[in-house]
Amino acid sequence: MPQIDFGKETLGLIIRNRQGLRVPINQRSYAWKRGHVRDLFTDLNGAFQAGAEEYFLGSIIVVSPDKADYIEVYDGQQRIATAMILIGAIRDFILTVLKDEKEATVITEKYLIGAERRNQEVPKFTLSSADRDYFVDRVLKKPNERKNLGATKESLELINEAAQEAADHVRTITKNLPPDVQANTLQRWIDYLEKSARVIWVEVKDQATAYRIFETMNDRGLKLSAADLLKNYLYSLVSEANAPKITYHWQSMMAVLESLGREDGDAVDYLRYLWITTHGHTRSSDLFDRIKKEKSSETTALDFAGELDLRSNDYAAILTPSHDAWGTFHQEVKSDIDTLRYLGVSQIRPLLLAAKVKFNEKEIARLFKNAVNWSVRCLIAGVPSGNLEGAYSKTAKAIMDGNITKVDELVKEESIVNLIPPDDRFMAAVQTASVPTASLARYYLRKIQIVADAKPEPEYTPNQDKDITLEHVLPQKPGADWKLPPDKMQALYNRLGNLALLKGSVNSKLGNIGINKKFPELAKSEFGLTNMISKQADWGEKEISDRQQRLAEYAVKAWPFTV
Repeated sequence: MPQIDFGKETLGLIIRNRQGLRVPINQRSYAWKRGHVRDLFTDLNGAFQAGAEEYFLGSIIVVSPDKADYIEVYDGQQRIATAMILIGAIRDFILTVLKDEKEATVITEKYLIGAERRNQEVPKFTLSSADRDYFVDRVLKKPNERKNLGATKESLELINEAAQEAADHVRTITKNLPPDVQANTLQRWIDYLEKSARVIWVEVKDQATAYRIFETMNDRGLKLSAADLLKNYLYSLVSEANAPKITYHWQSMMAVLESLGREDGDAVDYLRYLWITTHGHTRSSDLFDRIKKEKSSETTALDFAGELDLRSNDYAAILTPSHDAWGTFHQEVKSDIDTLRYLGVSQIRPLLLAAKVKFNEKEIARLFKNAVNWSVRCLIAGVPSGNLEGAYSKTAKAIMDGNITKVDELVKEESIVNLIPPDDRFMAAVQTASVPTASLARYYLRKIQIVADAKPEPEYTPNQDKDITLEHVLPQKPGADWKLPPDKMQALYNRLGNLALLKGSVNSKLGNIGINKKFPELAKSEFGLTNMISKQADWGEKEISDRQQRLAEYAVKAWPFTV
């Protein structure tokens, strides 16, 4: 057999006839989101309804070592797994709705779980270790045989969502049809997967060849991210003997990132932020190419994999207030870390990641406090995200290079001086700010209230007291008691001066009542900045602007340029 063998295949026949299909340990978990699954089913349905003899679904790249009893899928696992999820949903419908247990068993044994000697059940396709058991239980087994394993990881949640999408698709294509027509329609779908869902089967003998093809071929599936490309590139640089080291470091890194959740645990974000700390600003689209130019030998590949593993803990630390790294730090540092996540800022992460390595504890604590202040100033003043990332990337590299060793040096950097709004600009921005995001508005007002109270140790923290709610004094849908023109009321609704803090139990009773009825309730509030509203004779544009002017004066003290 040649080093690379190309052949025509279909998804259905691959699942039915190829023995020992499995995902190698170094490949990613199931990653298709519900939208990708729906797109595949929709495209297949269009071809099916149009009577298209063939529908092309890209390539499947596999490694089949000599004398091995398995075939490892290096590209195509998402499509194979999703096709099996669809077949599983068809089987489930035939079993539970059409009550045809015999046919459901035939489908199971042909396309999902085969039987070998001694009645041992063998999945037609084995996913990675993280997904294997759940995939068998949720998809391959009949509903009455399932153990209902919990979807405890993101990939398992995605498998479950894909199975739900497949079940919805089966119900849609059988809706309002007689039972015999339903059965025939579903069998025709399986036939279509077996005869017409065409792919190019690319079979090679070793991993290195698979990686080269994997990187260069365009595929229908979820587009390869810089993280996917990097992982496979690192494997292509090392010998078979050293491949387990890459596997260990990569899996260790991913375990840390997955602990951060979907939003913060994105591997590409982490890789890019880490690269920025040593190489300056880098776009996601350029990341892989830049790493590839610099890491081109087995030694550099192994070293880089180890660095990615090690530094992932620093990345987790700057996003996790409860991380062990902060055990000796003051509680305020943990609160600042929590606030940064609450604010949803990410452009500053390379700076924090660099400081985590290079700064001492005192300077790290100062930096987090300033990072909160800078982030609020930039959010309220509307500083473009591109400007933020450029400045923070430049200073992150300067920290890693040893050119900046403490916060006092950082705040003198031209890029920071030009980036963070000074007091006059910040005050002017607060005076006219509208804050449509309720969580941000609550944080701003709570922090300003702390400053107004002048309590060094307040009894509540700005972003943790869940019982505090946001009241729009001028409501979104004012009743007849409000005399302002509709366009004016809409413009004033989210103005910071129109927003106030209230206990949730009080706020729920107010609704859209007129200001004269609302004043007495606001007068009872423990929050001074809310209580002061009740002392007004009326509530309109002037009163809102006057209050916002007062809030702006406090805001400059609440988030000073430097701490």
